[in-house]
Amino acid sequence: MTTTTSTESPALAGGNKSSVAILMVVSWAIFFGVLNASAIGVVLPTIAGDLGIEIGQVSWIMTGFLLVYGVAIPFYGRLADLYGARRLFILGLGLFALGSLLSAVAPNFETLLASRILQAAGGAAAPGLGMAIASRAFGPESRGMVIGIIGAVIGVGSAIGPLLGGLLASTWGWESIFVVSAISAIAIPAGLKVLPRNEERVEGRLDILGGLLLALIVVGVLIAPSQASQNGWASGPAIGGVVLAVVSLGLFVIQQRRATSPFIPAEFRRNARFIALVAMSFLLMAANAGLLIGLPILLAIFNGTSVLTIGLVMLPGAALSAVSGVTAGRLIDRFGAPTLIKFGGVVMLIGIVGLSAEAGGNLWLMSAYAGFVGAGLGFVNTPLATTVTRIVPTKLLSSALGVNSMLFFVGGSVGAAVLLGFSTAAGTTALNPLFTGKAVGFSDGFLILAIPVLLIILLSSRASEAGTAGLKEESARQISHKWTADCSVPWSPEIGEPAASAVASNGN
Repeated sequence: MTTTTSTESPALAGGNKSSVAILMVVSWAIFFGVLNASAIGVVLPTIAGDLGIEIGQVSWIMTGFLLVYGVAIPFYGRLADLYGARRLFILGLGLFALGSLLSAVAPNFETLLASRILQAAGGAAAPGLGMAIASRAFGPESRGMVIGIIGAVIGVGSAIGPLLGGLLASTWGWESIFVVSAISAIAIPAGLKVLPRNEERVEGRLDILGGLLLALIVVGVLIAPSQASQNGWASGPAIGGVVLAVVSLGLFVIQQRRATSPFIPAEFRRNARFIALVAMSFLLMAANAGLLIGLPILLAIFNGTSVLTIGLVMLPGAALSAVSGVTAGRLIDRFGAPTLIKFGGVVMLIGIVGLSAEAGGNLWLMSAYAGFVGAGLGFVNTPLATTVTRIVPTKLLSSALGVNSMLFFVGGSVGAAVLLGFSTAAGTTALNPLFTGKAVGFSDGFLILAIPVLLIILLSSRASEAGTAGLKEESARQISHKWTADCSVPWSPEIGEPAASAVASNGN
């Protein structure tokens, strides 16, 4: 049973003024979240010095943020399915801005850590909910372009974050980064005006126990590789993380089967295509985040590169990711998701193998190879996320994108930990026979990250949208051209139960 809105306004293929306004609000929020994350990483040593703490302690400013962020993403998605995304998205914006301001004035480490946790609790609303809101504001046939634009926003934020972070920290201090992040609050009044009030929702209640168990799984998955990269897999914290994840997973499966309204909707578990798609998102970010985090460390240690130069070396990858993401959005209906994913995967492999060969060598060759990785990323990520939005019922879109974003995020953490674990290896001979650089450990780590990309290429056929034509036709037939009485903007086409059921069954 679902509670639906009976009157909806059309979302044209190219988008109308209202749908474009929604996309702008969502993009603004996501941009500042990415900007903050990419800028803070380069100033952690400066923060440690100013607060008089050890580097190991200051790392919790990132670790604590990541743990809360990863746990909160699926909660936002499920709550949005039950109660609507609009209020949660605006609440998240407010919490993120408040956490940013409190971080800027934090007098000590404890206050800064608490403020960062608050910032993470709010910022986690942007990825899944933002994509769901923007996708619903456009017709299914335009979602590839919408997600491509959001991917471009993420690419731009990632590109200028390290540059801006270094510039702000050297001019006004690291606190100014958080002040800039608080500008995201400008989207709150705009969101109150343009984000639709009436949304399709599911009936049921929040499975709190299932959500807590899922949170423990995420915590265990994040802690285990992080601790293993520092202390080895035989260390107590690493073993504890594995045990926590495995035990929580077993209890979560039991809870999912017995709950009347499970935290992860049953439709997802029965949809083999959805499972394959979110698995590919996990693998994609495992490969990409390892490079995003590992390459700056490599440049600082082996090349003695300044923060500004590191940003310039990383710039081509981020810029090409933005361009390729938008391009993929335009091409997905012409060539199909599997073709674009295969193409993007091959381009990523060229970049990854090249970085492995040149690790610690010529700066601009490494920059060029990073550009290949970024270009391939856009051609893989946009079709993946677009297909997710097209194969699940509209009423479950927030949960679907929440799960996808969570696995995307967790995959990145695992990939980074794997790369950093290899980077500390003391071997003298690289696995890559083409290696001519200086950093053997990083070379091996980069090469290992080619494995998840190969798996994505092998799984790419699961991204086929065969069977989704009925979704588009049914959606088009059910568009109402009336205005919703208590809604300030047009909303999205409503997809009826017959079409949604057909799509779900095609995923099996």
